[in-house]
Amino acid sequence: MSDFQKTSPEAVGAAIEAQGIANQSNLNFTTKKFIGTTNPKRIRTLLALVYRDWVSREDLDRLIGASNSPDAIMQLRRKYGLDIIMREVQAINRDGRACWYGEYQLAYDDKLMVRTWLEESGHAEGVQHGSR
Repeated sequence: MSDFQKTSPEAVGAAIEAQGIANQSNLNFTTKKFIGTTNPKRIRTLLALVYRDWVSREDLDRLIGASNSPDAIMQLRRKYGLDIIMREVQAINRDGRACWYGEYQLAYDDKLMVRTWLEESGHAEGVQHGSR
């Protein structure tokens, strides 16, 4: 053998355990799977989130046919564990005052997962692709 000695897997495992390396990692390599939904409002919400970059609350209300899209977003987060990002966008209201509104975006990995389900289940047929 050279200056570098071969190490058995047991020795590597013991060293990792002794140093607490396994507990330091926050990486989770488990794959999530979206099981789907039959709720029409949730499907419309998912279509908007998958095929658009950012969707404002006002646009989402109009697209899903509801006046409380933040509740629809909350349900998707809680029931399905989807990672939906919300950002605040600053604007000026009709009175000339500063205000903000929320925009939603589905995280990239979840977007791919949900898009796959939408296409396999036939819900994506006839959808216009694009950001707006």
